[in-house]
Amino acid sequence: MDDSFCFDDLAAHEIDWLLRADESDLPEDYALARQDFLWRVGGEENAQLAIQLLNQIEGGV
Repeated sequence: MDDSFCFDDLAAHEIDWLLRADESDLPEDYALARQDFLWRVGGEENAQLAIQLLNQIEGGV
């Protein structure tokens, strides 16, 4: 996996887009980073809650 790509460095809308994308359409390093992110936050439901929180912090929604 490309160590320079990390979900933690992305804006909320970028994370949201990658989480909604079809995993089979993502490059392998993105798909692996996505799986790692989902594992670290405790699954898709928690990931969506994290996106909502980040949007509030970033002043998006």
